[in-house]
Amino acid sequence: MQLNNLQVAKLLREVAAALTLKKTGNVFEIRAFENAASSIEHSTSEVRDLWEEGRLDEIPGLGEKLKSYLEELFKTGQVKHFTSVKVGLPDVVFELLDVPGIGPKTAQEIAKLGVKNLNDFQNQIKSGELVKKGFSAKIAERALSGLQKNSIKEGRMLLPYAFAQAQKILLYLKKSEFVNEAYPLGSLRRMVATVGDLDFSVSSKNPVKVVNYFCKMPGVSQVLEKGDNKATVVLKSGLQVDLLVGSPESYGALLQHFTGSKDHNIHLRTLAVGKSLSLSEYGIKKASSGELIHTRTEEELYKLLGMQTPDPEIREDTGEIEAALKHKLPDLVQLKDLKGDLHLHSNYPIKSPSHGPGANSIAEMVKKARELGYHFVGISDHPPGFSTTSREEMFNWVQKRTKFIQNLKQNTKSIQVLNGLEVDIQGDGSLSVPDEALKLLDYCIAGIHSSHGGTKETITNRILQALENPYVDILAHPTNRLLNERGASEADWEKIFKFCAKNNKLLEINAFPNRLDLRDDLVREALKYGVKFIINTDAHEVSQMDNMKFGVAVARRGWAEAKDVVNTWDWTDFAKWFKI
Repeated sequence: MQLNNLQVAKLLREVAAALTLKKTGNVFEIRAFENAASSIEHSTSEVRDLWEEGRLDEIPGLGEKLKSYLEELFKTGQVKHFTSVKVGLPDVVFELLDVPGIGPKTAQEIAKLGVKNLNDFQNQIKSGELVKKGFSAKIAERALSGLQKNSIKEGRMLLPYAFAQAQKILLYLKKSEFVNEAYPLGSLRRMVATVGDLDFSVSSKNPVKVVNYFCKMPGVSQVLEKGDNKATVVLKSGLQVDLLVGSPESYGALLQHFTGSKDHNIHLRTLAVGKSLSLSEYGIKKASSGELIHTRTEEELYKLLGMQTPDPEIREDTGEIEAALKHKLPDLVQLKDLKGDLHLHSNYPIKSPSHGPGANSIAEMVKKARELGYHFVGISDHPPGFSTTSREEMFNWVQKRTKFIQNLKQNTKSIQVLNGLEVDIQGDGSLSVPDEALKLLDYCIAGIHSSHGGTKETITNRILQALENPYVDILAHPTNRLLNERGASEADWEKIFKFCAKNNKLLEINAFPNRLDLRDDLVREALKYGVKFIINTDAHEVSQMDNMKFGVAVARRGWAEAKDVVNTWDWTDFAKWFKI
C-alpha cells in the first residue's frame, strides 16, 4: 500500500522534530519541513499522484530539496537523509507527536521518564506514575483527553479531501455506458465536516457490468467483496470504497435511504407508518395490499409522503421534516450566490510575520478572484509579530501596504479590491495592531490564534472585548477548532451571538479544510438571533480559493440562506455594510 497524504505529512513532521531535538537543522529548514507537512496534509489530491503526474509544483511551499526527498521516498519507500536524522531517537518520541498538545521537547522528556509507547504513556497517566516521576499533571490531563479524542476520530477524513477523491471516482463511474446516474452516499453527500469510508450508488440496468467496471478502476489495490450489485475495494492510498447498484425504477428510494441520516430515516419511516405505508431502500409499500410503489427519484418518494424534498445537507432530523411537511424549507445558500472572498493571505513583504504568510502575490490573488467571477475581493494578511514589532513599525508597515493596495485598486477595473488584515486577539482581548493603523483599512478580521484552551469565561471575554473595537468587522474561525487536531474553544455563544446581532459584527464561516468553522450547529443557532455571516476561504495560495464550496456546505448545513451571508449581496449593499 502506498503512503497517503497523512502518512507523508507525519513523516515530514517527524524529521522536523528530529532536527529540532538534535539541533542539527536551522530554523528555516525546520519550518520548511513543517510547512510542507501542513500543505500535504491539507491537499485535496494525493501527493503521490501529483508526483507521478509531474505536478508537485501544485503543493505550496515545496522547494526543490523537498521534492527530491519525496521522489526518493516514492521510488524506494524511504529517504536516507530522514533515516540518518531520526537515528538515535526512540520511536516513542515520534508516536507522542500525534498526541494533541505534545511537541518534540515534551515528547523527549516523556521518553526520558521511561515511557515505552502510547499505551504505556496512557497507563502511566491513569495510574499517576508519570506525575510521581515529576511530569506536569496539567499536561498529563490534557494529553489523556487528547488520546481519547484521537481514538474517536480515527479513520475520519476531512471533507475537502474526501470530496476530491469522490469526484475522481464519480468521474470514472460516469464514463461507463451502463451508468445512468451516480452519487456519493452517507456523510459525504450530506457534506459533514469529516467522512469515514467512501460510499457510492449507481442507477443501472446492468449492475454486473457496472460492478466489474468499478473493480477495474485505476488505483484499486484489492477487491474485498464483489457481488451482482455491490462491491467493496481498497485503493492504493488505503481508502475503502463501497459501491451499490440499484435499478432505475427504484433508484430514488435507494439514494434517499443510504444518504441518511439514520435519525432522518427513522423519522421518515414513522411518518410513513402513520399513512399506512412502509419505507425501505426498495421503495414505498402499501400496508393494505403489499403493493410496492417504485420511486425513480428522491422527489417522487418525498412527494408520496406529502412533503418537499429536503436538501441532503440538512437531513439530520433537526426540524427539516416538519418544515418539509409545511412546505417551508429554507432556500439554502448556493456556491453560485457568492460574490467575493475577504480572507486571503498573500506574500506581501513582511519581516517577522505573526503567522504563516501566503504563497502568491496580491495581484495573483486578485486575478484568481476575477476568474471565479467575484465582484469584490479582500486581502487580509497577518501583520508583523506583536512582540517583535514596535507600534511605530506596525503603523508604517500597514501604511505602506495600504498605499500598495490603493495603487493596485486604481489599475483594477473589473473587480473591487479591499484592504484588510487578520489581527490577533491577545490574551487580554486587545488587538495586535493599534487603532491608528486599523483606521487605514477597509475592514478588519480578528481571531484567536493562541491560548485556545482558556476557560469559557476567559474566551468569551476575549472575543467580546475584541468585537467592541469599532474597527473590527469579522470574527475569524470563531470556535478555533482544527479538525482531527484540536477541539473547539468553549464560549458563551448566546452572549456572543446577541452582541454580534446588535452591533453588526459578522461571524466567519471559514472554509479552510481543517477548520470549517463556525460549525454548522452554531450557524443554525446564531441565525435565531439574527446574526449575519461571511463565508471566506482563508486561502494561503490561489488554488485554496476553490475551497469556498466547503464553507457554503457548512452554511447550508446550518440552514443559512443567501440573505444571511453578506458576501452574496450586491456591491452596493455590501459596501454599505462595511461603510466603504
